Amino acid sequence: MKRRILNKELAALVAQIRHGEMIFIADAGSGTSPKAIYPLDPSVQYIDLEAVTGSPSFHDIVTAIKECGDFEGAIVTEDMLELNQKDYQTVEKLFGKENIHVMHYIPEYYQMRDRCKAVVQTGDYGVHAQAILIAGYPSADIPMEWLKEGLKHD
Repeated sequence: MKRRILNKELAALVAQIRHGEMIFIADAGSGTSPKAIYPLDPSVQYIDLEAVTGSPSFHDIVTAIKECGDFEGAIVTEDMLELNQKDYQTVEKLFGKENIHVMHYIPEYYQMRDRCKAVVQTGDYGVHAQAILIAGYPSADIPMEWLKEGLKHD
């Protein structure tokens, strides 16, 4: 059976996202209020999926979004590599090491969060259980010579 996203806000986001746009997958500890140290820019859509402690997990949400949408890469923090190998391995399995960019946590990661189309809050309490997913799909180089051979020349 093909998986699909049941949450209407998340399903709409995945359907509407375009190449190069980003979604920030946040753990339950990510502060997004106007009173947070790094408040979320009000132009960024916020989708709260938290149900209970630990659910849905980072793994569940990232896997579902990748399976149901077109995403070509991810951005994670250096801290995730050091402190949360379990979730980093999820990202690596889904995107491949060559499609993962690693950056500093503060302030660069928060600056990237504010460039995202949306923040999706999970119930995950893992340390640095967060990533930025980049929409698009990797494709092979277009064989330009083959295309040129099919053109008629006057």
